[in-house]
Amino acid sequence: MKGGSAIEIIVHYPETPEKQALFDARVAKFHAEYVAQYIEKLNCPTEQKLKLIDAIAQTILDGCEEDKKINAE
Repeated sequence: MKGGSAIEIIVHYPETPEKQALFDARVAKFHAEYVAQYIEKLNCPTEQKLKLIDAIAQTILDGCEEDKKINAE
């Protein structure tokens, strides 16, 4: 770091699988809301926004299918 000082960061991770799952769900919800707001602000027709949302949803579903295949191996 140029001219700055290092800082110490303490990170507290979820302690149980249940808490991790809850944290993951909250992060996913926040992310989805952010993406929806971003798309809403785009300067394009509603039909194009809907196509973009469909494409995002398909990408997510495709990723889930890939994860299932990987985990099955």
